[in-house]
Amino acid sequence: MPTIPNLDVSKKINHSPHVVILGAGASYAAFPKGDRNGLKLPLMNNLVCVLGIESVFSKHGIEYSGDNFEATYDALVCSGNYSELVHEIEMLVESYFSEMLLPDEVTIYDYLVLSLRPKDIIATFNWDPFLAQAFQRNMDVIGFKNMPQIAFLHGNVAMGLCVDCKSKGWRYNTCDSCNKQFEQSKLLYPVSNKDYSKDEFIASEWERLQTYIKYSYFITIFGYSAPITDVEAKK
Repeated sequence: MPTIPNLDVSKKINHSPHVVILGAGASYAAFPKGDRNGLKLPLMNNLVCVLGIESVFSKHGIEYSGDNFEATYDALVCSGNYSELVHEIEMLVESYFSEMLLPDEVTIYDYLVLSLRPKDIIATFNWDPFLAQAFQRNMDVIGFKNMPQIAFLHGNVAMGLCVDCKSKGWRYNTCDSCNKQFEQSKLLYPVSNKDYSKDEFIASEWERLQTYIKYSYFITIFGYSAPITDVEAKK
């Protein structure tokens, strides 16, 4: 059951966590003109156009109607008839977001990770690497123990997994246990039936977030609209 906030009135200290939940709108607000090299941050309603996926649809005889990208992806997966197209889309999405870089100047993401405490958590739905990059470059300055917790609710291009050892880390690092290169975390799921429990990494990220929410004092939602297609996340 949820608890009352853990407040130390005498010292005016709040020991309960602050939970921050980020959606694509947060990255778009932070980088309306694009990343360091001008790469545009796509939203679900313009992702196909920004990433240039129209030609891939055309090659497979599919006419893209301009619907929400996740809804279109969901329909392709659930049909069971477009495995090659689905794979190409997944590779294009991973490749595009993997190239994105934080600008050299201070960003909203830098302010965000520096404004929170180690007992707080930032959970993001975003595939882009901006939160991870801000975390890394500020951690190098103030130390890991002073950084907030982070969780990636839909996977992330900056996060890698070792399935055998059930460990995670930065995408291009190696597993501490077996020294194997981390694999890319899964990014795309059929949205009408997102069963997070089937993916151990995603399930663990959601479990962490739910624990923090249970004991939180503040919850801030930035740039996440809870779209109608994201049934499981809304639930």
